[in-house]
Parts: sequence; C-alpha cells; structure tokens
Amino acid sequence: MNKACSKGVKRWLLAIFLGLTCSVLGLGVSATPLKVAQSKWAPYIMDSPIGKGIAHDIVTMGLADAGYQFYYEQKPWARVLKETYYGKNDVIIAIWKNDKRKRHYYFTEPYMVNRLSVISLKGRSEFEYKDLESLSGKRIAIIDNYAYPPELLNHKHITKVASNNLETSIRLLLSHRADLLVTDEFVARWMIKEMNLPLERFKVHSIPLTITPLFAAVRKDHPIAQQIVYSLNFYFRNLPAEQVRQLQLKYGLVNSD
Repeated sequence: MNKACSKGVKRWLLAIFLGLTCSVLGLGVSATPLKVAQSKWAPYIMDSPIGKGIAHDIVTMGLADAGYQFYYEQKPWARVLKETYYGKNDVIIAIWKNDKRKRHYYFTEPYMVNRLSVISLKGRSEFEYKDLESLSGKRIAIIDNYAYPPELLNHKHITKVASNNLETSIRLLLSHRADLLVTDEFVARWMIKEMNLPLERFKVHSIPLTITPLFAAVRKDHPIAQQIVYSLNFYFRNLPAEQVRQLQLKYGLVNSD
C-alpha cells in the first residue's frame, strides 16, 4: 500500500471514529431523562384526583410530544430555584421572567398568563384597589423568591410583611398583621378552599395589579437547553385552542357556560 493510500485510509477511519463518537455522545445527551421540577401552585401545579395541574399538563405533554424522557418532582419553590441553578433540575414548568432569572435560564415563549390580583378581607375597611398609588400606607404580605413586578417591590410607601408562602400570607391577613396580599386570583381561590376558609371572607379586587406571562424555563448549562426550549415553543404554538379550553374547564379556570 502506498503512502497516499495509507493516509487516505487513516483519514477515512478517523472520520468514522469521530462520527461514531459524536453519535454516541449525542444519543447520551438526548436519552438522559430530563429532571423536571415545580412547587405546588394549584390549579397550575397540583397533585389531586383532578390531575396534576394545567401548567404541568401543558408542559409535560410538550416534552413527551417532542420525544423527551423525563421524570417530575414537586418541591418547595426555593428548592426548585436553588437546585435548578446548581444543575440538579433541568426544566422548571411554571415561572415568571425577571432580569436575575434571565441570567440563569432560557425561557420559552409564554404559554399562559397570570392575573395578579390584590386581595383583602371583607368588612375590614372601605379599601378599593385602583392603581399602585392606592396601595400607599398599606402593609402587604410579600412572599420570598416570588417574582413580583418591580413597580410593587420598589413602591416607597408600602410596608412589606415577609412571608414564606401563600398560606402564611393568608394567615397574616386573617390575623391583621397584613392589610393585603398579591397573588394569582385562581391560586388564591384554591388555597383558601384548601384551608377550609369561606371565600366570602375575602375580597378579590376587580382591577388586576398586573397580567403576567407564564413561561417554562431550562437551565442554561444543560447541553441541549435551546433545543428543549425550541421543542416546547413549537408545541405551544400548535396546541389546539379547544384542547386548551378543555384543560381550563378541567381545572376550573373557565366556566362551562
């Protein structure tokens, strides 16, 4: 065999080796189950006879439709954020976007919106939420690691009352240690029901503080993070409106009439 032929064979063998190596590595990445995590946030994330929540269903159906294997865990919200940051989780199902989070995660396009409402006790006062200025002088329960809009967090004329979660915020309201809380209207209704409290004791103010888009997110250092985001976006864009409505009916986000 001449030298030219020998070099050609070596190059051919090297190309086959590199191709096989890349294929094996690629298969290893795509075949590794994704670690999907979220905190309880009914009716978006839950664990009940009704189902696991509308946000859970939409995002996990999107992952399955794209052919990803995954396993799902429900954890406290602070733990979800911390563990995803350190690479122990890959995908967060339901999250709001802010500048800090954009440094660590790739976000999908929004697939739902949350109506953030101001909630107070009935009969406590004649307070009526109109705009941010109307919050001046009020004590507001603020949940740790909750992505409230900057205009609320930077409000100079409110008193922020620290809270660990929504249940604590409701108890702060009931014990008159806070005047108001701010959360998604449907989440509040579910939590009040779970706490066996009469909804009639609370006033959900008709004007929302904000209407906030809801995203899924993937940690930036995952090897195929952008591919996962692309796959979910494709699914969200092509999700039939009637299928979304059936999920909304299932979880009580719309009425059947």
